[in-house]
Amino acid sequence: MEEINSVLLGIVVLFFGILILKNILKLKKICVICVSIILMWLILLTLCLVDLFDNKIIIAILMGHTSLGIFYALEKKVGEEFKVFRLPTLLSLILIIYSILESFNTTGWILVLALWGIFFVIYLSRKRNLKSVFDEILECCKKW
Repeated sequence: MEEINSVLLGIVVLFFGILILKNILKLKKICVICVSIILMWLILLTLCLVDLFDNKIIIAILMGHTSLGIFYALEKKVGEEFKVFRLPTLLSLILIIYSILESFNTTGWILVLALWGIFFVIYLSRKRNLKSVFDEILECCKKW
């Protein structure tokens, strides 16, 4: 069986196992899909570290889903004015995954930290000279 088929099957098994466990333990605030994906990439990453699995593409796809889930969860919890930080947040999550799967990328981290700095200046100036830039950034994801 191809690796992807085994991974998909593993996610299905985890999904129903966690769903049953969630109902037995009466857990309300967990997303069974999210937990299944997270557990699968953690299992695969562990297998990768001990040289029993070598397909980092599958792990990266699953980790990417988790990072986007974290991004959306954060977006729901923060105030509207903090949504200006969407891009640096998303790029930080991507760089964290890259650092886990490949290596720490100093240039990438300097770029992302500089971006955080730029967006922080935009945030601090949101009611003054950079208000239009701030408003455009906030409207970015709302216009589609």
